[in-house]
Amino acid sequence: MGMVSFINRENLRVARENIGLNTTLASKKVLNSKKDSIAKWESGESLPTWLQVSKMAKVYNVPEALFFSDEKIRKSKTIPDYRVGSSEKNDEKIKALINLVVTRQKWLERELKDAGWTPNRLMGSGTHLKSPKDLAGLITEKLDIDLAEIKKISSRKDTLNYLIQRAENCGIFVGKTVSYHRLKVEDLRGLFISNNYCPFIVLNRRDTFSAQIFSFIHELAHFFRKSDSISNSLEFRNINKNINPEEVFCNRVVIELLLPEKRFEKKFYTKNDIDFVSMLYKVSSLSVFYRLKDLGMIKQDIESSLERDIKREIDENLNRKAEEDANKEGGNYIYAMKDSNGDLFNNIVSSSYLENKIGYVEATNLLRFSPEVI
Repeated sequence: MGMVSFINRENLRVARENIGLNTTLASKKVLNSKKDSIAKWESGESLPTWLQVSKMAKVYNVPEALFFSDEKIRKSKTIPDYRVGSSEKNDEKIKALINLVVTRQKWLERELKDAGWTPNRLMGSGTHLKSPKDLAGLITEKLDIDLAEIKKISSRKDTLNYLIQRAENCGIFVGKTVSYHRLKVEDLRGLFISNNYCPFIVLNRRDTFSAQIFSFIHELAHFFRKSDSISNSLEFRNINKNINPEEVFCNRVVIELLLPEKRFEKKFYTKNDIDFVSMLYKVSSLSVFYRLKDLGMIKQDIESSLERDIKREIDENLNRKAEEDANKEGGNYIYAMKDSNGDLFNNIVSSSYLENKIGYVEATNLLRFSPEVI
């Protein structure tokens, strides 16, 4: 298993100290060795492998992704929850994606500091808010999101691009997975990794556009709360004890932002009404259904059959998108990578190349395509 390219040395130390181990004892437990490798990892003298990170996380009883987060933890501070895939094989794919994001962030941070950028002041600015509705209002205000404008946009794809542009205008980097990441929707829908200069959100391209919109605003909620996350749930109701409360909170923010209660004026809503609201606000029909159900605006005698029909339609749409994506596997590689990198990242790398700050090879390695085609 390969070596990681970066590790948060401070979080290594704090996580170790939180369970009362010195570096020698920790090395013995993690590596079954008298050699004090962990002291070298914490000092930056060397880096662990992914397998060693996995073992260390189990010994320290913390999520592996914590070791790659920009968020510094303190003793007794609640450690962010990171939920990963359903199997070890899929977890490895998520680790590779995290490694890619963190590598980019380290390069970006150096580049942006040299360019005179200041830390992103929006990140964490909603930590004090306890209400999903209040946080939804803050996100709407700070990113200048206009629901009236969203209603005018013809497609979900264009709506997603509208929202991403609003975020990147505020220094939030947004990318997507591509085919070689091989990440299924059930393993990862969205990812947020904090960094003071270059916070990064990644969406799963395999998801439907309505789900990507939902996941994107969910990750924005994590950004404003500065709670790093790997998310794979769209559930916003408190009905599943296995879903972390932070995830439910951030999903609730999405509902309050895109489907505010004041928008619903009818006493009861039908399937046609739900489809219309879904089309209008670019949210999935299932999210609209659950929102209306929470508000008591669905007649009880049709609830079960309506939910079943909507879920069937969503499964069909997801399968249809998977087939379309499969047919595009041999499509335009450069277009896919541009979309995967995100406009903000592409533009910064391209500018650095054109200004002779970095060479052709480095720019190509960062972009995964020639900088001359931008």
